[in-house]
Order: sequence, then C-alpha cells, then structure tokens
Amino acid sequence: MLSAPRRRVLPASLLVTGALAVGVLGTTVPAQAAVVTPTTTVAVTSVVTTSVTTTSVAPAALTTAQIAARRAAAARAAAAARAMKMRITAVTIARSKVGSRYSAGRSGPTRFDCSGLALYVVKKATGRSLPHYSKAQFRVTKRVSKKALRPGDLVFFFRYGAHHVGVYIGRGLMISATNPRTGVKVDRVFTGWYGKRYSGAGRLV
Repeated sequence: MLSAPRRRVLPASLLVTGALAVGVLGTTVPAQAAVVTPTTTVAVTSVVTTSVTTTSVAPAALTTAQIAARRAAAARAAAAARAMKMRITAVTIARSKVGSRYSAGRSGPTRFDCSGLALYVVKKATGRSLPHYSKAQFRVTKRVSKKALRPGDLVFFFRYGAHHVGVYIGRGLMISATNPRTGVKVDRVFTGWYGKRYSGAGRLV
C-alpha cells in the first residue's frame, strides 16, 4: 500500500509574516516617522550707522583793538617778570653786604654809609643811578604804602628820609648801614627806634 504524500507544514511565524505582507490581517506597517526639524525665528535688528561730519571752524580774525590789547598784556607780563628778577637781585646783593663796615660817604664795594649802600644795591640790581643822599633818594622814588611794600623797595626815616635809608627785604625787615659801631646789618622797620621815625617807602621797580 502506497503511503499518502506528506504535506509540508510551514511554520506559523512564516504564515503571519506573509499575511502581514499582503494585508490579510488588515494591519499595515507604519511608515517611518518624518523627522521634523525645528525652525528657530531670529529677530534681526537693523543697525543704522549715522555718519557724523565734523567741520573745522576757523577762528574769527582778531580786530586791531584785540591785537593791541594782547600785545599790551604780554608787555605788562614781561615787565612784571623783569621787575621781580630785579627785586630778587636787590635783596640778594643787600644780604651779601651784611657785616660790611660803615664809612661815611662810601658806596662800596666793602664800605658803605646808609645812602651809599642803597645806591650800590639799586645800581647793581637795576642799572639805575641814585644820588648819594637819603633825602634826595626819597624824592626820586615812587611812594608806596606799608601794605604795598615789596622786597627791594627803599625805606626812609626821619623827615622824608633826611636821616636814614635801608633796603627792605620783606617781613618787616631791612638791611642798612647803620653806624661805625655796628656796620651793615638787619633791623626791624616798624618797631623800636626806626619804627618811631619811619617816614615812608620808595619804589624803583
């Protein structure tokens, strides 16, 4: 007796796979999810550059009066500088003679009387010549008040300078040739014997 032909039995897994492929089970294979690329909105701010143009403005031309005023101011400043230099020189020279001997009628360079010392200092510091007599020196100098005194001014005593003259060096002090005993020395102007006989001050520069 012949045996019946054998049936080939397919595995269940293959059957299910095939059914899915032809849609027998009514199920479709989901397509791959689309990749969504996020969109970022960037706000662009428009920058406006303003070009600034600098215009050079030439100074207005000076008038004749303005030019004259500037020249006068410059001349005054130069004169003040020269005067200051002369004052400093006068004080320096007077100080250098402290300790020198007194001798009537002498005007240096090592012996002096009071007016002789004054004319020596003035001549060396300013180039100006003074008479050799204190009262005459008083007359040819410009009057200045005590408050306006400056180093280098001359200070006079007793009847408009008839008795004595000294070189003012500031802080109420003067240098003068006093007498044969003490010679050239520093004294106070507004106290003691001189203070009682002070008769004024004279300015050359």
